[in-house]
Amino acid sequence: MFSVIKSNNPKTQIEYIGPNQAVMILRNKESGSLTMFQFFPSVILSFNRIFTSLWPVSNGFPTRTLLLNYCIDGRCEMYLDSGKFCFVAPGNLFIGTQQARSDYKYPTEHYEGIELIFHLDMLDIEPYPLFQELGIDLKSLYESLKLKDNLYFAEESFDLHAIVFELWALRNSQDINGMKLLVAKLLLAVSKPEYQKNGNIRYLAPSQVRIAKETCAILCSDLKANYTAKELALRFQVSETTLKNYFRCVYGENISAYVRKKRMKQAAELLQTTDTPIADISIQVGYENPSKFAVVFKKQFGVTPLEYRRSKRLDDFE
Repeated sequence: MFSVIKSNNPKTQIEYIGPNQAVMILRNKESGSLTMFQFFPSVILSFNRIFTSLWPVSNGFPTRTLLLNYCIDGRCEMYLDSGKFCFVAPGNLFIGTQQARSDYKYPTEHYEGIELIFHLDMLDIEPYPLFQELGIDLKSLYESLKLKDNLYFAEESFDLHAIVFELWALRNSQDINGMKLLVAKLLLAVSKPEYQKNGNIRYLAPSQVRIAKETCAILCSDLKANYTAKELALRFQVSETTLKNYFRCVYGENISAYVRKKRMKQAAELLQTTDTPIADISIQVGYENPSKFAVVFKKQFGVTPLEYRRSKRLDDFE
């Protein structure tokens, strides 16, 4: 049974599926899940699927814990001991010794990835046989990576990508042995000399993150409005280019693309849950011209607004 992961946060709950598998969810189940497999008392693999901006920290980790995360989709915000922020994007591998201080934060309200949790003190007492057999030494790996800000960061790599996606494909299976072998393969790959150098991490100061997030809040508060980057930059007394760079670093895309996706998401929700005329929905999400709205909507969802509404109504009847 899981010996170290406990549901000690009132916002989360854990369902123990078997002696080696558990699923952690928020009380609001639509916010995602962490599906965890314990290979050994000191080694846990978690498949993380997050659909919210905040995920509470589990405080049950031992003191000496090494965390390895690989981002498949979405973005994760990391606040470092140095007082700066960095943002993890798809294809990024990061290894660290610190958890989030309060909540894990996901600026785009979406994140998918794998996480490996190693309890180093427990490994000292009882080494993992598979790691011993393959010559995997987590202590040496930790020392060789020379963690900066207690964080090692690697940019996208085809080798790592291929291993992680093989592993991700097993997330709904019970192929524990397959998972163990792929985890070992991933650690062996990370141990190669070419991964011993930290990748280029873009850091932001708290004030820069605040500007990006306040910009996002302004944009999302009224989707009918058509703000320009220049207008928004003036509010924060920064250059237009600077504002765009801050926003892209936090949210992973430019302002116009982000707003367009938000508008289409809101339009889809209104089409599905209300009888509001499509022309009125078009105006509500910032498009005075319904034809232009229909073109953008179809590009996003592959169907026209009317076809989308009809298909969702049919789904409700089934």
